[in-house]
Amino acid sequence: MIAEGVYGAMAEIPAGYPPALFVHMPKDTERAGLVADSVRKLKAKRVDVREIQCDDFAVSAEFLAERVPGLTRAVADALVDVLRQKGFLDEKGFLKNDGRRTPWKKAVEDAKVLPEGFHLERHVTEELNVAYAYHEFTSLKNTEIFKWFESHMNH
Repeated sequence: MIAEGVYGAMAEIPAGYPPALFVHMPKDTERAGLVADSVRKLKAKRVDVREIQCDDFAVSAEFLAERVPGLTRAVADALVDVLRQKGFLDEKGFLKNDGRRTPWKKAVEDAKVLPEGFHLERHVTEELNVAYAYHEFTSLKNTEIFKWFESHMNH
């Protein structure tokens, strides 16, 4: 679900341009600006266009335990506690930095919260990246995305 886009090609929008869907993370301000400009141009040409924004959300034990196979709720609770204690989360539970750049692994190793033999650190990192919503991950909006496509199947 990753696409760079062809924003420069939007200067000339031909008649009969098909419906367009933009799914992006507004935290990526450069891309958000390009999307907004493209949406405006397409609407001016009466193209059916929709924008779905994938925003960040607070990190929770429920989310991590549900999304990371083999991560129990108890371990997820401990992991989120370490994230809070180390200052990786703000007062509302949102990651302060990109999940891929947060040194959470060292912090949980020091706190000894992961069970012996736990080898899913990469999965936890990716889910933290989803929560941070900087780029690439749009899977939490799949239902909305697929409904949009289904609504355009006969067009």
